[in-house]
Parts: sequence; C-alpha cells; structure tokens
Amino acid sequence: MRFGNETLYRLFVLVADEKSITKASEKLYISQPAVSKQIKKLENELNTVLFNRKNMELTKNGKKLYNELKPIFF
Repeated sequence: MRFGNETLYRLFVLVADEKSITKASEKLYISQPAVSKQIKKLENELNTVLFNRKNMELTKNGKKLYNELKPIFF
C-alpha cells in the first residue's frame, strides 16, 4: 500500500487523536506495523520526531504540525 502526503497527514492526526498507533490502526483496518512505518516515514520526510514513543504524546514539533493539520482534515 502506498501513501501520499495527504494520507500521511491524516494518519498522523488520527494517531495523535487516539494517542495510540494500535487504536488508529484498528480504526483504519490496517496493521499496527504499517501505521508505525508510515509515521516514521513522515518523521523522516519532515526531519523531526513527532511523538514521544513512551506515552505517544506529541513533541513540540508534533503539536505544531497537529495544530496546523487538525482544522484542515477534521
């Protein structure tokens, strides 16, 4: 499955809303590893870390991106 940037951004917002890669993957009916891989891809493209993986809280840059994207997609 190939993801475009819009899809990556939507996925990012969903993971941030759910505070869980697993819950986001269940809602999308795709595997948890696939979601993790796409979040990592987005982080690599943006050259930043978006989530603190221990508690899935957004980092400073993650919050900034979330605040920009949330009104657009949802």
